[in-house]
Amino acid sequence: MEQILEELICQTNGEGFTDITPYIDLWIKESQLKQGIIVVSTKHTSCSLIINENADPNVLKDLSNYMKAIVPEKGFKSISGDGEKKEYLHSEEGIDDMPAHIRTALTCSSISLSVNQSKVLLGTWQAIYLWEHRYSKNMRKINLHAIGELNSTKDSEPNKSIKLLLEKTNPSKLNKIISKQNDEHSLLNENITDTNLDLLIDRIHELISRSD
Repeated sequence: MEQILEELICQTNGEGFTDITPYIDLWIKESQLKQGIIVVSTKHTSCSLIINENADPNVLKDLSNYMKAIVPEKGFKSISGDGEKKEYLHSEEGIDDMPAHIRTALTCSSISLSVNQSKVLLGTWQAIYLWEHRYSKNMRKINLHAIGELNSTKDSEPNKSIKLLLEKTNPSKLNKIISKQNDEHSLLNENITDTNLDLLIDRIHELISRSD
């Protein structure tokens, strides 16, 4: 039995969901974990982890709208509707901060999952989501702790660049990375180059997700 620890960095784009399932599976494969258990946890108090449907995007929209309905921005009243509205005492970090803490408390900060054949075990329509509860873009740290049996032959150490994989799925960041390799004296218009790169990157992501 072996233990493996790693930290992923995920850039969120404000309130909403980021599917981190492909990156966890990739980390498992690169870590050569064949079978075992993985614990996924966030190091924050204003975002959370959930497992939910990966097919109809309206499910995520409904989840977001429902959470906003039960945890309003400026304050709250009794669930019965009786009594006066109470404003949040913690308000120094913005109107969305205290609601984000409550939404995190109502969901999960960590998830434990089984791993078999170097892949996390999920249902057909399930995915692991990082749920950002703040309105601003944030860099979120996700801790991965796996324990189990490794493949008999370990070809190489886990790729350390996995820490930045979620960051690099942002097309604008990938544009910068790829553009550095281009001829600095290229006469192509920068906007056209970025657009072409966006299309190429989106296609690569689509192919990778299908291969998984």
